Amino acid sequence: MIRTFVFLFLLATPAAAQFAEPDMFRARFDACVSGADTASGLASCKNLAANLCQAEIEGGQTTLGITSCNQVEAALWDDLLNADWPKHRTWAKAGDDAERPHFDGRFTNRAETLLTAQRAWIAFRDAECALAYASWGSGSMRNIAASACMADMTADRVIALRQITEGY
Repeated sequence: MIRTFVFLFLLATPAAAQFAEPDMFRARFDACVSGADTASGLASCKNLAANLCQAEIEGGQTTLGITSCNQVEAALWDDLLNADWPKHRTWAKAGDDAERPHFDGRFTNRAETLLTAQRAWIAFRDAECALAYASWGSGSMRNIAASACMADMTADRVIALRQITEGY
């Protein structure tokens, strides 16, 4: 079902509308991310790339342009989520290793639980964004709603995981 949603979503976005690329906004996005002092501070980077894209790209204010710009935003956050993932796994494994000798292995399930939670979150995000898409029926807003959902939920996940593993 998830693959069906992604396939249908891609079919619903004409190739001509995919004029914006994440690399066009990556430097400014990365500067915002690296300037954030805390995980919570990353919230100030949400919608940065999408807003810049809509302002700077011809047609960025159209339905197709907004959808494309939201997809750029989602891709940048997804790249960050994937770049952060090894750090989160290291944090989980280190916590498990530190507690294993003291608690006879009873509380050493961070790494396993993190992976389970991430897999469940991906399924939830995809289903939630499919709902955002479907809630607009045949209306053109369905593409904007689904692409904004993917960007927002992925940004929120980056922030949440950093808050857990960085402690703030």
